[in-house]
Amino acid sequence: MAARILSAVVGIPIAAVLIFWPGGLPFTVAVGLVSVVGASEFYSRVRKIGARPIEWAGLAAAVTFIISARNYQNESSQVPIRLVFTSLILLSFVTELLRTRRAPIANLGATALGAVYIGWLLSHVVMLRGMSERCIVGSFESTSGAWLVMFVFLCTWACDTTAYFVGKFYGKTKLAAKLSPGKTVEGSIAGLVGSVMIAAITGAVIRLPAVHSLALGFILGVLAQVGDLAESAIKREIGIKDFGSIIPGHGGVLDRFDSLLFTGTAAYYYTVYFLQNWP
Repeated sequence: MAARILSAVVGIPIAAVLIFWPGGLPFTVAVGLVSVVGASEFYSRVRKIGARPIEWAGLAAAVTFIISARNYQNESSQVPIRLVFTSLILLSFVTELLRTRRAPIANLGATALGAVYIGWLLSHVVMLRGMSERCIVGSFESTSGAWLVMFVFLCTWACDTTAYFVGKFYGKTKLAAKLSPGKTVEGSIAGLVGSVMIAAITGAVIRLPAVHSLALGFILGVLAQVGDLAESAIKREIGIKDFGSIIPGHGGVLDRFDSLLFTGTAAYYYTVYFLQNWP
């Protein structure tokens, strides 16, 4: 528990600096590193069930997603990015055909899942960070995207943290015993409440309309837990407890950022369809 708290104390300030750094490049690089490390953890573990993913192609695709997200407003830059991604798909098939023990469904399926599940979903927080010119939040015109990303991080952390501690000390009713034996209904409800409360507070600070703050807080509180359970389902199939041990108290990179894969994606599309040009 102490390691978990220490990781949060160190990690939150670092994340805030990266998120608000002018221009957003350090944040993009950080998300790219998380994608690469997370995908590497994924590919390493799926080998335990016999899959032989084409790791170099999956990692390259994950990085391509992040680069595309960084430049998504520049249509001319998307053409070479699409060419790179298409080439990776074709080269993956060629590589699989050259193997003596071919299993294209298992091997290419695992390759694609790792790239999409981690690289593609994480790319949405990069796009959200870059939305300052398209979404005005309160008086934070030049940093709206950064504030929205911080909003997502805080709600996700609040959900994970309150669900963990309430579930640990007060949880009695199992939420999904076969997927994640430690999760409880009491912890899940607390996580949802924690997300909504932090959303209300953060929304008031950045002058986000209360209806959107509460709606986003609820959505993120639900999806943070769905993301956690989705990763648990993958780990149960593989037969592992964690994807790694790089982050004390949490496990691997993928164990720490599993909820953000879902919450960041949801927040981006909510912003696109409901928050742009809010008066």
